[in-house]
Amino acid sequence: MIIIFTFIVFLTLFLVLIEFFTILFKLTGLPQDKARFQVISLLTSTGFTTKESEIIVQHPTRRKLASWLMVFSYVSTATFISFIVNIIMNSLINPHTLLMIFIFIALVYTIKRFNILETLEVKLESNISNSKFWNNINDKYSGLIFRSKGYGLYEIYISNKSVLIGKSILDSNLKENEIQVLNIDKGDKVINFPTPQYIFEYKDKITVYGNIKKINNLLRD
Repeated sequence: MIIIFTFIVFLTLFLVLIEFFTILFKLTGLPQDKARFQVISLLTSTGFTTKESEIIVQHPTRRKLASWLMVFSYVSTATFISFIVNIIMNSLINPHTLLMIFIFIALVYTIKRFNILETLEVKLESNISNSKFWNNINDKYSGLIFRSKGYGLYEIYISNKSVLIGKSILDSNLKENEIQVLNIDKGDKVINFPTPQYIFEYKDKITVYGNIKKINNLLRD
């Protein structure tokens, strides 16, 4: 009975881990359905295609989160197999065991059915986004890809303090400062050669080419 109870606790923690990392991936700009899919794929080592993995490996914060999940995946897989072997070897499948499993499934269904989890997620997402923990792990600054004779190609992660938020490309006066926006990665899609009317949003990842000094002065938070 203790093994079954411990196994249920393990499953509960596993589900909590999925939801927690789903929130973290959402904070990097991924939509919730895609964030949850990526988390489950990483934890179970299944369904992770090369095309899907690009949105992870091309983003520094997502890469960091993915590396943590890979470690958790190894530990959780070994633990899960150990529990299953113990349950089979000790013949622990009986009416009491089935009752505990049924109660666990019913509880999970109830939480999903009445949107309890969604309410908690909204509060938790708000707390995490404003926490020191998130500020420490979120690589939201600029990264130099290429430079030559005072000009360079940069990837800029727009933080919640960026001066660009709410401004269009036209109103931001980037072009006047020798900065050209080449594309915008919104997490679930990439906008190549955006129009001057595009309005910058929090969590956008923009690729720009221009004067290095002006990029550092205007765009780096």
